[in-house]
Amino acid sequence: MIFKRAPHLPFDATMTEELGQNALVIRVQPDEGVTMRFGSKVPGSQMEVRDVTMDFGYGTSFTEASPEAYERLILDVLLGEPSLFPVNAEVERSWEILDPVIEHWQGLEHGPVPYPAGSWGPESANAMLARTGRTWRRP
Repeated sequence: MIFKRAPHLPFDATMTEELGQNALVIRVQPDEGVTMRFGSKVPGSQMEVRDVTMDFGYGTSFTEASPEAYERLILDVLLGEPSLFPVNAEVERSWEILDPVIEHWQGLEHGPVPYPAGSWGPESANAMLARTGRTWRRP
């Protein structure tokens, strides 16, 4: 998420001209984590602001290896942990919500655009963000 610029910066433009925009980046597989990027005043008597980054990487923050998603799921099934699995009513309600969406897509001339697994998605995803002046943030 890229944050909007403040409407009034208390610094003159020369002090902040090289700043990027403040951002909150939530990373998912394979490198799960969170990064925040924002401008910070450099310590000292000069009024200078620089971009800084706060980074949390799940894989680098813990020494224990995290089990793969299906490893954990299979273990929970074997242990009989019912609180982690939806009850029948939840599953039925999910389909009540999703069935109309699927039916709507089937009625369209062009439904959701397929794309290869592991890719960044179809070109239409880039066009969707470009309409509002945004782009996907890629590693």
